Amino acid sequence: MRGHLISEVISILRDAGFLVSGVCDARSFDFAASREDITILVKVLQNIDAVSEEVARSMRRAAFFLVAAPLIVGERRGGYPLESDVVYYRYGIPAVNTQTLYDCFVEDMPPCAYSTSGGIFVSIDSEAMQNARERKNLSLGDIASALGISRKSVRKYEQGASTTIEIALKLEEILETSLIRQIDFLKTVDSVPSVERMLSSLEKRVLGMIARIGFEIFTTAFAPFNAVSMPKDEDVAIIGENAASMPKMQEADRILTGISKCTSKLIKRAKMVSSISEVTGTKSVFVVNGKIKRVQIDRTALIRRDELERMRDADEFSHIIEERVTDAR
Repeated sequence: MRGHLISEVISILRDAGFLVSGVCDARSFDFAASREDITILVKVLQNIDAVSEEVARSMRRAAFFLVAAPLIVGERRGGYPLESDVVYYRYGIPAVNTQTLYDCFVEDMPPCAYSTSGGIFVSIDSEAMQNARERKNLSLGDIASALGISRKSVRKYEQGASTTIEIALKLEEILETSLIRQIDFLKTVDSVPSVERMLSSLEKRVLGMIARIGFEIFTTAFAPFNAVSMPKDEDVAIIGENAASMPKMQEADRILTGISKCTSKLIKRAKMVSSISEVTGTKSVFVVNGKIKRVQIDRTALIRRDELERMRDADEFSHIIEERVTDAR
């Protein structure tokens, strides 16, 4: 069932012109997708309530460092189906059904309504409402009488307050103009959530070596890669892990960094990360603890741990990644 839903979501995005990565065997997100103007990390679930706060934070964290927008696509919330043209939220991540996804990206008709604990609401274009009211020479009281609500409520709508779909449609009928705002629900994460994850001794050692040669290291949780690494740069303004300059983040040379022993799972993980790096415009590398017979898997460079130990600086590390991936093409 879930596999069919994932296939449907991928098909919709491809029809809309997105480049879509392979599906990840990870809890954080299922795949990445990008079009000229946006990159998204997508989690597909039949019931959106299955996304825990811990997973949502890890998904938002990965999205921050990949300059992407997180998105959940599902069929229901609890025992109720998700309505079309409505955006739901789960721990700060927007969630929609497949019809809304199709309408937004294929038909270019973004949703207009959003769901909260109090019901389903829409936002009013305050400037359009005021202009239409003045053009028709109507007072706030006139509209309040026509709607059967208080003048105070009408003033709030004209100041941009949200309201129910029923009232919004009546307002549009009275003023003979479109007032309901479309929702721009795909937004990049503007601050980095923290996650709690115990690093293994191998992770601590490898990430410590990468940091020593000149990289900022940002660990992930439940993702197919262990961390995102970026060369240290005075122009990249990161204050601890609580804030960052998004324009500088976009310019940074981000490397999806995996750490693995030389096992049968290495190839599968490296292929996953390679696919994600292609979609997100990043580089990817796996530091391998043990002997390896190859130096890359698809777009992912492989570096032995003992090789890393001998590296002097970030430039050498980045050059080897570029060289190994380029030579394999």
